[in-house]
Amino acid sequence: MEPQIIERTDNLELYLKQIGKIFDISHIINEPQEKQQIIDYYLMNKLTYRLFYNWDGFFHSGISYDGKRKKGDTEEQARICERYIRDGNATNVLELAYGLGANSGFLARRNPQVMFDALDISNKPLKCFTKFPNLHFYFGDLHDLSRFQDDFYDIVFVIEAMCYSTNKKQVLREVKKKLKSGGIFVIFDVYRNDRATPASDSEIIMWGLITKGLAADKFECVRDVEDYMGEDFSITVAKDLSQCILPSFDRQESLVRPYFKYPALTKAINRFLPFGVVRNAVVVLLIPTSVRRQITCYYLHVLKNDR
Repeated sequence: MEPQIIERTDNLELYLKQIGKIFDISHIINEPQEKQQIIDYYLMNKLTYRLFYNWDGFFHSGISYDGKRKKGDTEEQARICERYIRDGNATNVLELAYGLGANSGFLARRNPQVMFDALDISNKPLKCFTKFPNLHFYFGDLHDLSRFQDDFYDIVFVIEAMCYSTNKKQVLREVKKKLKSGGIFVIFDVYRNDRATPASDSEIIMWGLITKGLAADKFECVRDVEDYMGEDFSITVAKDLSQCILPSFDRQESLVRPYFKYPALTKAINRFLPFGVVRNAVVVLLIPTSVRRQITCYYLHVLKNDR
């Protein structure tokens, strides 16, 4: 189903002005990001994500095909993975960067005949997801999958975490070793779009704020990442879902707008909150505009291990 595109007013200049009254924009944009910052970001925002994104523990965007946000949209990535699991009669599945464990927990509950392993560098799973006998959680970095058996998994999947890797080729090589011949790697992620028109000064600032606000070093162009993918895998699906994530982000934008309305009050409140938490409000405010301006894009890639 093709997503319905909904036009909205673009408030980029106003938003940047509001952000500048509360934050030092140059400080955010120039802040170095390393692995520890990523770990700290997700640990600090664990409660924030549950309160404002999804209380059930899904740490990622919802996918809405009809332009309307609905309960259960955050399950769509797992449902897509489930279709590949069932169509391929998969018996062993590995999730990279499981967050709070919601995706693997969702799949393990609905597919008790399948064995699931899940790896994350920063979080512990919610207790409700640790009760499934066919699901095992591990602590570790997706750049090193040596703890897992080679040629073992039918499917590996990762949702909105490859963007944090500064060595995506290494991750792809590691996954290839763990997949059986004919196995697939399912990736949902955020990228910089390959626009023909140069970015304006305001768009460059917006992109820097989004990148560092999410504790990433940089987001690569989708076509560059597809070049990496094509070195070791066949790309069987490359689907742009950018419009589908807008309903959930539009809702979050509406929730965060009052935070920027009264700068003096907000700056006073910020003194009592971790910077990694309040900085996330900047991202929530700007993401819908960056998608509509075709600067940020969101893709599903399905890679097949047939090389």
